[in-house]
Amino acid sequence: MNGILLELKQVNKSFGHLKAVDGLTFIVKQGEIFSLLGPNGAGKTTALRLIAGTLKPDSGDIRIGGTTSRYNRSEHKQMGVCSQELQIWPMLTCEEQLHFAGRLHGMDRQQITRRTAVLLESVGLSDQRKTLAKNLSGGMQRRLHILLSIIHDPDLIILDEPEAGLDPQSRVLVRDFIVSLSRSSAVLLTTHNMDEAQRLSSRVAVMDHGQVLVCDTPAALQQRYAPEETLEIYYQEPVQKSVQLNTPEYTLQFKESSLQVTGDHLTEYVPHILNKLAALYGNPLTFSLRQSTLEDVFIKLTGRSLRE
Repeated sequence: MNGILLELKQVNKSFGHLKAVDGLTFIVKQGEIFSLLGPNGAGKTTALRLIAGTLKPDSGDIRIGGTTSRYNRSEHKQMGVCSQELQIWPMLTCEEQLHFAGRLHGMDRQQITRRTAVLLESVGLSDQRKTLAKNLSGGMQRRLHILLSIIHDPDLIILDEPEAGLDPQSRVLVRDFIVSLSRSSAVLLTTHNMDEAQRLSSRVAVMDHGQVLVCDTPAALQQRYAPEETLEIYYQEPVQKSVQLNTPEYTLQFKESSLQVTGDHLTEYVPHILNKLAALYGNPLTFSLRQSTLEDVFIKLTGRSLRE
């Protein structure tokens, strides 16, 4: 179950003077969900196109199932690619679409029929199997779009923002479905949703300026780059800054009617902090203590400023 299904070694791709992918190196193993994270312009889309075979790298190796795939797209039959852009046929039913996609992949009718029934059931679309795609809700269309990319039961599945545009119920269904896919395949996931990445990922790679900055499990990255805890306290009225709260053990950030306290091992300081605040501002409306998240790691590594 731990065989390497995707391997990139020192992959480079430039567009004129712009180096979109710079020495990109990582592996994805069977049975894991690997998330590729990064801000806009980090090179994620270019990386996916290189893996999918719609772009050729300038240099470096891309291997799928142990076979170099840089110049041979026939090897990509063992890959399923679900793009962020919705790609369905509006005038075909759910069943017809999956049957058509299966035939394109060379599957026989019995295989297609069995696989179609299983997939539709797995994402809650069995009752809609005879419904035209144009009459489905947006969340249902997105679920169908994912199924079309995996009808042929690929070993490597690439999902580009699979939760984009999903309602909460569809999001839960899709997350459970992605986990089920990873039991027999390798899943490469890109997302801007840090909560999605943290919940689903076996490992994550944070990418910026065409390079992988770090790669590890979400828990390991949180411990390494954002081990601190955060205490958030909320008041009914705005609170003023006070030097009486300054201390080397933690940092404070005031936000109108709330303040945020951040520090390592903050739990032991919570009673002391709340007593200080009560003396200065009265009792708060509410407060919460949380561990750092993958989003905190992401911001530390890539910065807070937005990029186009």
